[in-house]
Amino acid sequence: MSTKKKTENETRDLTLEESHEILIKHIEGKETLLQFKNHRKYTKLENTFRFTVSIISLDFLITLMEDKNIQNVYFNPAIPPPGTGMDGVSLRYKIYVEYYKKEV
Repeated sequence: MSTKKKTENETRDLTLEESHEILIKHIEGKETLLQFKNHRKYTKLENTFRFTVSIISLDFLITLMEDKNIQNVYFNPAIPPPGTGMDGVSLRYKIYVEYYKKEV
C-alpha cells in the first residue's frame, strides 16, 4: 500500500478528440456557414488546438470563451493557399483555442 500523499492534482492536456467534442457543441447548426476545417494540435502554445473557419462573429468567439473548459481564444486572418486567388471572399480565419488542463 502506498503511503505517498498527493499534494497537487495531476493534470494533462486534452486530446484531439476531447477538443473536437467541446468545439462541436458550439458549431452545431452552423457547419455550412462556418465551414469548420483543419482541427489540429497547435504546438507553440501548451494545451492549444487550432482550426479554420470561413467566417467568424463576436457571438461565436464569446460563446467559446464562456465554455468552462476554455481558457482563452485567439484568431487571425489566413491567406488562401497558392493558386486559389487573393480577395476578400477567399480569406479564412485561424482560431486558436487554449484549454484548461484536465484533472487526471
